[in-house]
Amino acid sequence: MQVFLASLLGTVLSLSGLFTAPHPSVAQAQTVQKDYENHPNRAAIEYVVKHKLMWLFPDGNFRPEQPITQADLVAGLVNVKGLTQGVSVPGFPQNHWAKVYYERAMKDGILNNVPITPNKVLNREEAAYLLINAFESVRSTRSQKDSEYFKSIPQVQFAVNYGLLPEKAGKFPNGVSTSMYDGISNVTRAEQAYSLAFWHRDFVGIQEAEVIANKIHKSLKLSNGILSGTVYTSKKYDVRLFILYKDGKFKTYTSAGAFSANVSQAKAMELSIKYKGEAAPLVLNMYANLPVSLEYTNSRR
Repeated sequence: MQVFLASLLGTVLSLSGLFTAPHPSVAQAQTVQKDYENHPNRAAIEYVVKHKLMWLFPDGNFRPEQPITQADLVAGLVNVKGLTQGVSVPGFPQNHWAKVYYERAMKDGILNNVPITPNKVLNREEAAYLLINAFESVRSTRSQKDSEYFKSIPQVQFAVNYGLLPEKAGKFPNGVSTSMYDGISNVTRAEQAYSLAFWHRDFVGIQEAEVIANKIHKSLKLSNGILSGTVYTSKKYDVRLFILYKDGKFKTYTSAGAFSANVSQAKAMELSIKYKGEAAPLVLNMYANLPVSLEYTNSRR
């Protein structure tokens, strides 16, 4: 009997091992290294996946070196800006997966002067044009690119210098070799992730900074040469209210709280909001009519 029970117990233990061992495909999936873990743009890839601007493939990989199409980039830019309204795009294929994205991009101006070729694999010069268009409504990028100062340079050179695309050695669109501004090679998914992560962070920052700026503006009162109001600050942003006087002197307010200043001899006032430690303004409101009025213009570039 003891021999029989020992034999039976051994059989059960052997069988239980079969049922508790992980399925081969599951065990393999747990040990597969994601194809972007050691990629230079890993942080950007994780950012765009987290914010649902791009996606991982079913196998958990991102395929960072896979070329993108025009439709891929258009869809990503629409996602970054959170566009919801669109207009018809004449001649666009009715059953194409990106139809709704193109309609929203068309209304927003992203497709201004862009040939509609959704399935075309983009080169970096073509991608740069779309990126510059996309943020014209936010940072006047197209207006800057088309100014006399920048008009003669390729789209990709402007985009790289602005931060829209990563640097890359290669050739300019005219074939001249360059160590930074390649415009001929295809755009990869990793490069798209870099661009979308850069712009999404910037776009979110602008929206949040404008909320702070509007609160400050609404608090401002101007009466008999005396300006009063409240400065609102944030742990995330550097907020500065700068008053310039006709004699060259100035006052700067950076701390939260109410303030009052004699601006009867003021020349102008500037409200700037930036990410802490960064130079590019998210808000740059210029009050050029002091001490007469509190009208301002948004001078963000």
